[in-house]
Amino acid sequence: MIRDLLTVLRCARLAIALPVALKDAVACAPDAVRDFERAVEPIVRDVLPEPERGAMIDSLRGTALSFNVGIHAYARMAGRTCDGELVMLAGSVARLYDDMIDNGGDPAIDSWVASLFKADGPAVPSDHHRRLLAALYAEIRRRAPGELWHTALLELHDYQVLSRTQRDPATPAAQLGKITRGKGGLAGLVLFGLVHPDMSVVQRDAVMEAGEALQLLDDYLDQEADLRAGIGTPVNRGEVSLAEVGARLLALRPRLAACYGGAAARPFAATLFLLLAANVLKRHWRERVTRTDTPLGLLLAGGDHAIPPKRAS
Repeated sequence: MIRDLLTVLRCARLAIALPVALKDAVACAPDAVRDFERAVEPIVRDVLPEPERGAMIDSLRGTALSFNVGIHAYARMAGRTCDGELVMLAGSVARLYDDMIDNGGDPAIDSWVASLFKADGPAVPSDHHRRLLAALYAEIRRRAPGELWHTALLELHDYQVLSRTQRDPATPAAQLGKITRGKGGLAGLVLFGLVHPDMSVVQRDAVMEAGEALQLLDDYLDQEADLRAGIGTPVNRGEVSLAEVGARLLALRPRLAACYGGAAARPFAATLFLLLAANVLKRHWRERVTRTDTPLGLLLAGGDHAIPPKRAS
């Protein structure tokens, strides 16, 4: 725990614009809750019966609110407007999709999702989770500008399928690193590409680097849960430390400044610092992070799994 706190302190240079980042994160939460209620809840209510409906709404809302902070911070840095309802749809799809791939136990899910993500997606399924993912994704496809996010999504799915090898203890470190770079970097392109579809090549490289670092932070937070599920990551296998993730975030700051301008990049860098500090807090004092029904409480707590993970046998 002490080492992790020291990492946060060493990364304090990222926090120059932390008051701005905190103000924006808190200010955008109430609108984000309303955006979720307008764009996502009606779809969930149309597809799922109770009691599953309520649990699904709680899961998707918590995750989407967490994603909302980073996407809004990126939109501010890039000087772009942000469609709040589209962001809520994207965060919801990310939660459900990830759980269907990792926790659903459906042997045909990989090929079905690949078909869904193509323009001529599959017929509407009878399975509730598939129907919900298809309905949410169709709304994103209708609203989202450009093709950057969609091209990245098709490639991201290939890495999600490849990530099944993370359950094999013999998977080499190089393979785990490749999966982390692919999943995290391409997820960044998908999500930030929704608000910035015309990124330059240099901006895409910086976004992918940020996405990889965020994936490693997620792996750091989920170390114990991943081990229980039999999932190997560079973090829980000791191949990447939190200190190394912090060093990556520090090295990313000048790249962001070069791409977007120093003043514009500072609040986004502070948001990355905020996510680092929040993950350390949640990992070591998870039982003290109280879930509330306020927008800020939902944002801090995040979302539980839409489909609970299975323990490794």
